[in-house]
Amino acid sequence: MSSAISDFFALLNDMIQATIVIFGTSVVLYNSRYIGRSRVTKGFTNLVGLVVLAFLAELLASRAGLGPADWWLHLQWIGIALVPAAQFHLSDALLVTTGLRSRRRRAMVRIFYLTGLLVIGLIYLTDWIAAEVVSIPHAVHLQPGPYFPVFAFYFWVVAVLSMYNLWRARRRCLTSTARGRMTTILLAFFAAPLGVFPYLLIGINLELTTSWFFWLIVIAGNILVGTMFALMTLPMAYFGGLNSPDRVVRVRLYKFMARAPLAATIVLLVYLLVSRTNTILGLPAETSLALFMVATIIIVEWLIHTGKKPLERLLQLNDDADVQRIQELSERVLTTRDLHQFLESVLASVCEALRTDTAFVAALSEDGPHLEVVVGSLDDLETVWETEDWPALPTTPNGAEGGQPTELARDEGFILWQNFWIQPLYSENRQILLGIMGIRGRTSTPNLSPEEERILAQLTRQAAISLEDRLLQKEVFAAVEGLLPKITVLQRRRNAAAFDATPALTNPTDDLTQDPEFSTLVRDALSHYWGGPKLTQSPLTRLRVVQEAMETHEGNPAKALQSVLLQAIEQQKPEGQRSMTTAEWILYNILEMKIIQGRRVRDVARRLAMSESDLYRKQRVAIENVAQTVMLMEKSALDLVNGDES
Repeated sequence: MSSAISDFFALLNDMIQATIVIFGTSVVLYNSRYIGRSRVTKGFTNLVGLVVLAFLAELLASRAGLGPADWWLHLQWIGIALVPAAQFHLSDALLVTTGLRSRRRRAMVRIFYLTGLLVIGLIYLTDWIAAEVVSIPHAVHLQPGPYFPVFAFYFWVVAVLSMYNLWRARRRCLTSTARGRMTTILLAFFAAPLGVFPYLLIGINLELTTSWFFWLIVIAGNILVGTMFALMTLPMAYFGGLNSPDRVVRVRLYKFMARAPLAATIVLLVYLLVSRTNTILGLPAETSLALFMVATIIIVEWLIHTGKKPLERLLQLNDDADVQRIQELSERVLTTRDLHQFLESVLASVCEALRTDTAFVAALSEDGPHLEVVVGSLDDLETVWETEDWPALPTTPNGAEGGQPTELARDEGFILWQNFWIQPLYSENRQILLGIMGIRGRTSTPNLSPEEERILAQLTRQAAISLEDRLLQKEVFAAVEGLLPKITVLQRRRNAAAFDATPALTNPTDDLTQDPEFSTLVRDALSHYWGGPKLTQSPLTRLRVVQEAMETHEGNPAKALQSVLLQAIEQQKPEGQRSMTTAEWILYNILEMKIIQGRRVRDVARRLAMSESDLYRKQRVAIENVAQTVMLMEKSALDLVNGDES
């Protein structure tokens, strides 16, 4: 009976260890994309990765034979040996966030990592710290070497020093939010040393390892370690999301944890339970296992999808009214595809009501009307469309009557163009010309019946409303786009100010190249390349490379930025003879003709023999390349300055 209980507790302990490995690996993967943004995130990821390695190696060693277990146990010691250094590294990074930097601590981090590597070398090459493999019921471990007590002393001294650093960091926190997060981290900071320290090497009675009391202690310890790491994960996630509000960080983390480690853990538990049965419902074990695994994955994903909204309300993830309005806007936004689908329906109804085969809607742009949707065919009018003097269209409903010159004939409220009846599309207040609707005339002059006029007026109004809604959305998006860089900087400073307010709030310089909206800033500056607020007031004027260029441009930041952008554009120029149509020259040609020469989109597209939509796509790629080049120029300028200072 005692043996059966011990077997059950050993299995339960393995399941808990496997859960810790799954969640720990997920934390490492989640934080991997933020490592470059924060030294704290890098230290935490290193620490969790080493703990996962130690737990995984121990778990697999207990399932392997005595020979393979030796390899796994030596692998486990890589995690054990380096955990003290990683923990001190993390504590130093947290202390630095409060503004307390120290070269001595940085040197100690390197020393502890080197010490860990030395311990690993001694483990693999000698028996000084750990010797041969010993097997006990439900576990295997290495025998202690003569210098194991020395390592144990070093292990816990470094752990205490790390706790001291973290205690100092908590005392220096300025806001209640930052102090609360640091308190949570402080309470859970002993999870790593408690979880990976090789307790079996200090001498455990063989009879004790077969008792249920021993396994209760081990299981409770692993549950405590897992809980402590779980408590640390959320506060640490805030350091990786410095540019995001706390609400966004929580939502992002909880969604990832629900979809990855939680689902994987449930699948693993089902696998362990089903694999230990011979038959279920009369089915062979392999069939039952496959059936239950597939069913578990489907049910878990369904539960996550179904319970997403209630869980968000329970955890108060998106309970802010402003956030809910933004989410509702994103769900109901009128995309270009949505607009085209609606306009196709409108034009199809127009063709059916007026008994014609072709109709189109064109929206006005700086370069004239731009075709949005065509029902039927305009193949015979492509050349005429490109060369027509569209600016002659009246800009208001009373344009022609008010004396504005126009070369286009009018009849019965229509403008006659080629063999089309053109109906202007105005805004709701009848002050702005949004676009035009063209209908292939069934006769040379309009001859609509009263019912056809009524139907056409309603359909024309629907088309105008859709164009006006899209125009309003563009204005909203433009406003948001302009706010994003400022919001990003504000979020970064808000997070930094929680720990070290004075430098964060008084330092006027920001690393713009790390701004996720850097490409947008470059695009805006290029759009006003020959003058305008997006160039003269651009945050890019704070770049080091622009500041240096001001010395040769009479201290004019706009001219300096213009010269830097020109250098970045010229670096996109391929070698050899210039060609207007070859693939390697396309991006440079777009930049040179559109930005430097200032030509219209229609002219550039015709010169390069491509459609306007294709031109816009390639222009985005070209601008992104310019942004990357400016980043490299800025990095070179900063490296040169740092080299001179050192």
